[in-house]
Amino acid sequence: MKKLLTLVVYLFPFFILSQEIDLSGNIIEKETGSPMSGATIQIVGSDIGVVSDFDGNFSITIKIGEKIKVSYVGMKTIEIPIISSPVKIEMETDLNQLDEVMVSVGYFDISEKDLSGSITQIKSEQLEKNRSSSVESILQGQVSGLVVSESSEPGGGSGISIRGTNSILGGTQPLYVLDGIPVDPITDAEGNSGSGQAQSSLSFINPNDIDKIEVLKDAAATAIYGARGANGVILITTKTGNNEEGKDKISVSYESYISQVRRNIGVLDGPGFERYMNQRILNQIWKDITNPNPIQARPEGIFDGSQEINSLNYPELMEYNLPFLQSSGINTNWQDETYDISLSDKYNLNYRGGDFKRNLTIGVGLHDQKGVIINSTNKVINYNMNAKRKAFNEKIDVYSKTYFTHKKGNASSVGNGQIFQQRGVVSQALQFQPTFSLLEPGQDDDIYAYLNEGNIISNPYTLAKFVVDIKQSTSFRQTLQLVGKITPKLTATVKGSYNYQKSVRDNYYPLNTTRGRNTNGEASQAYLENSKIYAETNLRYRNKFGMHRVDATLVATYEKNDVRSIFNKARGFGSDVTSFYNFTTAEEILTPLTQFREVGLISSLFRVGYNYNRKYFVDLNARVDASSKFATNKKSALFPSIALSWFASKEKFMKSFKTINSLKFRLSYGKIGSNPISPYQSLALMTGIRYNFNDEIVTGFYESNLANDDLTWETTDQFNFGVDLSLFKSKVNFTIDAYHKLTHDLLQNVQLPPSNGYVSRVDNFGEVENKGIDFNLNTDLVTGKDFSWNLNANFGLNKNELRKLNSNLDFQLGPFVGFNQAYPILFKVGEPLGIYWGAQTDGIYADWEEALSSGISGAAPGEIKYINHHVDLDASGNPSELQEINFDDYVKIGDPNPDFTFSFTNNFSYKKWDASILFTGQQGGDIFWVDSWQLSGLQKTTNVLSSSFEDSWIAPISYENGSYVYDPNIGNLTNASHPAAIVDTGSRAISSDRNIFDGSFLRLKNINIGYTFDFSDGRNMRLYFSGQNLVVWTDYPGYDPEVRTYTKNPQKRGVDFGTYPGTKTYLLGLKFNY
Repeated sequence: MKKLLTLVVYLFPFFILSQEIDLSGNIIEKETGSPMSGATIQIVGSDIGVVSDFDGNFSITIKIGEKIKVSYVGMKTIEIPIISSPVKIEMETDLNQLDEVMVSVGYFDISEKDLSGSITQIKSEQLEKNRSSSVESILQGQVSGLVVSESSEPGGGSGISIRGTNSILGGTQPLYVLDGIPVDPITDAEGNSGSGQAQSSLSFINPNDIDKIEVLKDAAATAIYGARGANGVILITTKTGNNEEGKDKISVSYESYISQVRRNIGVLDGPGFERYMNQRILNQIWKDITNPNPIQARPEGIFDGSQEINSLNYPELMEYNLPFLQSSGINTNWQDETYDISLSDKYNLNYRGGDFKRNLTIGVGLHDQKGVIINSTNKVINYNMNAKRKAFNEKIDVYSKTYFTHKKGNASSVGNGQIFQQRGVVSQALQFQPTFSLLEPGQDDDIYAYLNEGNIISNPYTLAKFVVDIKQSTSFRQTLQLVGKITPKLTATVKGSYNYQKSVRDNYYPLNTTRGRNTNGEASQAYLENSKIYAETNLRYRNKFGMHRVDATLVATYEKNDVRSIFNKARGFGSDVTSFYNFTTAEEILTPLTQFREVGLISSLFRVGYNYNRKYFVDLNARVDASSKFATNKKSALFPSIALSWFASKEKFMKSFKTINSLKFRLSYGKIGSNPISPYQSLALMTGIRYNFNDEIVTGFYESNLANDDLTWETTDQFNFGVDLSLFKSKVNFTIDAYHKLTHDLLQNVQLPPSNGYVSRVDNFGEVENKGIDFNLNTDLVTGKDFSWNLNANFGLNKNELRKLNSNLDFQLGPFVGFNQAYPILFKVGEPLGIYWGAQTDGIYADWEEALSSGISGAAPGEIKYINHHVDLDASGNPSELQEINFDDYVKIGDPNPDFTFSFTNNFSYKKWDASILFTGQQGGDIFWVDSWQLSGLQKTTNVLSSSFEDSWIAPISYENGSYVYDPNIGNLTNASHPAAIVDTGSRAISSDRNIFDGSFLRLKNINIGYTFDFSDGRNMRLYFSGQNLVVWTDYPGYDPEVRTYTKNPQKRGVDFGTYPGTKTYLLGLKFNY
């Protein structure tokens, strides 16, 4: 009996511990007592788990003695042994997970669930999958409503717009803020006209050093930056060692990539060009012999098909000879000669160590980039150091952030000059004659003159290979920050930053180029220097009273920029030996152009956020900015905002909707500003000038800018309504925002009449409206132990309209475009900003009968059929016999603003494999292709598109055995889509709908496939392959519908004028984490 009792006592605990119970419990947030919906409860050591409901309740079957693990994003994970039921669990905030749930809104961070504004966060995990050499490119396809206009040039600049275009003068570039300090983008020093493009605004930031990026879109979010938030704000946070738990970590990465032009444009080859040149003569002969109003008498009259075509019957034939009766045998593909497959390398070394109290991060990057145009290069070295230390008995946090970048490279001469002889590399590669060869030793450009109207011009290979355009830039930025608690609920922050930027540019056109030949060698030297001081003080008070929470911030900032620039130019070196290095050998040294500017900005901000039970939220902001750019009585302005939000899913009546995990409504209004002008524009300015007086060069001044005492800020009023919805245990997440923006008091440069005595004046007038929808979908389609599949999709729709100009203007011309100095861009009330304005066409005239009956001046067989929308009257008020096609006949022919943009990303993981595929696209967004004037206009002796020539007007005559032969079966008179290749052309150089092309596209933007090798002690290595821009589906005949010439010029959006060609890239990378 005693043994039996002992056995029972021994086995009883095992019996109890093996007993199953139905465990029920409730989970709350310890700080507030609020129930926690969506917490995960899992039995330790098994795959069995549940999720807490709306009231934080859960139930699960478990054995007594087993443990449950309770986790929630942003809270400490806890394990609890189970003895009885029910249980009450209190969860605490996990400081080590703050980066996962905290979102930066500018001067401070707040919890993601407390957001009332429209903000999108991109984390480092997402950035890793979109391998790119620039920060701007990384953002593409990641944020709804954000549009990137890229440049494929090494180190080239990209343009970004968020929710449309607000300004005519101010551009679309958002404000960039790096680690809490506003960024002054690096810009190129001035160069010779027509050479090189602007560099990336954020080229001094190594994408590998970025931890996260936040994009602030609505006024509630951007109003804290007041005067500079009108185009949106992009916050960039670099990596720190906060979460390394005292360990040292090193990561080393290497990437090697190959780039090539995405596709060559189909221009004529050598034999095709010879046929084109011969056809020009044949078409001209047909036009002359069928002309009912000949210049000289004809023995046989108008050609009707029965006469012989010879000089006796038609004397005008004596003027023409076919240039290529015999083939030259030369077939040079200038695109192949000028473009090359480029090999580039990128190295990165990063160290992180320390803990929440003391840590250090150091990043070093080296990027050796080569462009697809020969001799275009860009080398970059980046250094970044972030350090933190808790000092003074751990009462003060001391932060130090250091950034250093140096760049050097040779820009390709992709820019076009303003006259025929200054075509850039890309335009020349398309238009230069394939019947010419590369220059042999001793040859000069004059051998090209006979097919270029007597002009001596350089082939594209010479321009790319020998033009020197060296661009260097250095950027140094040092920030110190002190953060301390004055009381447990009041935190003070003091920041100071110094930023120094210097850009140097040296340019030389040697004697073997047309420009160098005309000037006997031409050189320029330039530099641009910008030093900035920034100071900030910040007080933040946070407290809770039961269910009430208050978060108030008071900020004051001061910044001052000193800018200095100089541009020197010289001509007549006679020898290329000294290049740009020694101006003393030049025959002519032009007057140096210098500028000294000083700009200051003082700001203050008060923000208070209140929420009740984390269910009802109110945010109020009031910012005052004072800028030295404006007149004394207009220097300062107030930029307020208010935002309301409601966590509807926390209401009791939502309990019955089991599939809804989170539902939040947001409503905001704010006023934001912009000051996109140079300093001193409110003052009367005098400009120096040198001129001849009594046969002597003297210096004087002329009145260039009329004072404006009322010059003030551009301001934007913006409304935003948003909904955030999470379904099916947060596996499906929607965000949708509808917005309306109205920008008024547009800053404009006004050209004054000569009688005024001044050249121009900067003034405020006009209104621009933007309204649209941003939509984001993020869903976990498959979540398994070995395999997962996530889909992220973005959609942005924006409608733009110029509501008003000044009181007496209905439209305003944009800048001229192209060699012919046409003005195809128009800012017209009631239309989107920067529409294309030109002639409307309706095919090609088939014969003289159709042409003459049109009543249009210049109409002839093979010419473009322009539509006359305005009747010209003679002196008597009657319709003129011949109607001229001019500005009065022009209509809207295109719109550079896209109808909508979209992107979708698929992220896969299978065991240790991972893959990401990003597609981007847009509908609409017309492109004005300047080179199409010649490539499709067939009006000169330069090369043209093969498709345009094959589908052009062709006369029904040929040249056989020394005679011109009429054959009605070989012509194309009635079904032609393009005008005739002909010697004497009509009006083909005017802007028309024939220059406009649909910019819609779908692009396989990025594909990234990787495999991770895990080693001991947390070490791992990832091997990955990435492809960028591999496939583009588009009808645009140019190189790329997304790569534009003027990425940062708001008045030339959508213009392609010899743009650096779009590229596709294949990348192989290796990253080792130790």
